[in-house]
Amino acid sequence: MTNSDNSTPTEDFAALLQSEAAAAAAKSDDRKTFLQEMGDIKRVKQDTVATRRAPMDKELAKLRQEAAVIDKKEAELEASSAFVPQLDPNEVLEFRREGVQPYVLRRLKNGEYLEADYIDLHGKTVEEAYTVVMRFLEHAKREEFRCVLIIHGKGSKGPRRALLKSYVAHWLKQIPEVLAFHSAPEWKGGTGSVYIILKKGDKSRAANREQHAKRQIASSANWNLR
Repeated sequence: MTNSDNSTPTEDFAALLQSEAAAAAAKSDDRKTFLQEMGDIKRVKQDTVATRRAPMDKELAKLRQEAAVIDKKEAELEASSAFVPQLDPNEVLEFRREGVQPYVLRRLKNGEYLEADYIDLHGKTVEEAYTVVMRFLEHAKREEFRCVLIIHGKGSKGPRRALLKSYVAHWLKQIPEVLAFHSAPEWKGGTGSVYIILKKGDKSRAANREQHAKRQIASSANWNLR
């Protein structure tokens, strides 16, 4: 029995094979033509191949690592800044972590510590102040400053009083490197400024250990002479 179009499945398949063979032949002819045209061109040999990237500059790697740490801290602080308790413009800021002696706050209150550096946030928005404070504290940590001063202002005017002051106090409590802070004495800005004590850096801790070891050796030597 024949189909109504006078073709069989075998004939259709044969036609398909012929079509594919013709296409393959045409492709082969195109390749021969291409090779003939490219006959005078010689392949370029590469003597050296870069197998791995050059080592990253140590200083650049350090900066990238610090930037990653800052970005992580900023993300955490941004998440926690949604609910910031609003303070009074004349309210005294006072905070110390567990283990920090009370005399530290007293000395901060009296201005007995000399600040290594300071920043002034007057005229900044909350977003701008946030960036400045974070960069400033990272700089202080890198330089191993122990005491710094932030001038945030009292914020007595405007619809949201003590705005920057409230945010600064909130941020400082979230930063592990901050051991304690207290509003500065009047001659340093009073309740419009805050003194901050930071953790010791690696170099300072190493120096303290070395001094302690020397004192122990000296004490032991004196004891043996008795």
